[in-house]
Amino acid sequence: MLLTPIAIWGVLLFSTPVFAGTTLDFWHSYVHAKNAQTHYGFHLSQYKRGIFLGSCGFNTRSLRWSYNFDLAGDGPIYDARKLTVSDDNAQRVNVVSGQIVTNLKRGTIRISIEIEHAGSTNKFIGNGEYRIKKLK
Repeated sequence: MLLTPIAIWGVLLFSTPVFAGTTLDFWHSYVHAKNAQTHYGFHLSQYKRGIFLGSCGFNTRSLRWSYNFDLAGDGPIYDARKLTVSDDNAQRVNVVSGQIVTNLKRGTIRISIEIEHAGSTNKFIGNGEYRIKKLK
């Protein structure tokens, strides 16, 4: 009888497809207090999907990485000088080159930047096109 629950949990854990999902959420705008310039902010994160056991019990996703972005100006094109990126530890990431292009009518954003990490320039792990999920 003990073998049945173990077999069921084994099937659930090992048959669940594990797909990575990257989401752009918490899209919001604000006006900077010092220079009255419009800024847009958002959060970009990638999750691993499946069944995971964490400190709060079972969950269906696990965070792989996340970054916070701040875009200065009305856009729709933001070059490396007009954007700020920080990781999930609130450490600023040095953006060397590239741009972020927003299309607010379509509700999309395209990230194409290069960052400096450990003395070398690399393509940003989150480069790509995403749907904007606005803050409600």
